[in-house]
Amino acid sequence: MILSFRPHHFLCTIGFQGMGYSPRFVDNYNQIVEALQKHEDLPIHVVSAQDSICHACPQQRLGKCKVEEKVKNLDTRHGQILSLKPGDMVSWREAKKRLKDHMTLEAFHQACAGCEWKGLGVCETALKKLRALRS
Repeated sequence: MILSFRPHHFLCTIGFQGMGYSPRFVDNYNQIVEALQKHEDLPIHVVSAQDSICHACPQQRLGKCKVEEKVKNLDTRHGQILSLKPGDMVSWREAKKRLKDHMTLEAFHQACAGCEWKGLGVCETALKKLRALRS
């Protein structure tokens, strides 16, 4: 099993709390999170379009997000901070290390500007917990 993630979905995944755009979306995301928790070395292919998370999102139309421009901006900022680009392969373990090492709170606020989920605080809380863990 190989998952695919857009760059911004690495941070979304550590903050995922079972909320989402639809029951199908939440169920799909729960399955992804469970797989990553069981297998931290699971490979993740970095992509610049619809990924394993997006495919169940009701915002998708014919493989393209209704808010594609906003999402591309999120991906660009997250990709720069985490040194990820389309075509890269990383394990979930490596992705969490990159988040811990490079996604400071200042970087988080810059990277997630414009995200509708940012105001809920779940990603920021999850990032703080991750950064507090000993290596």
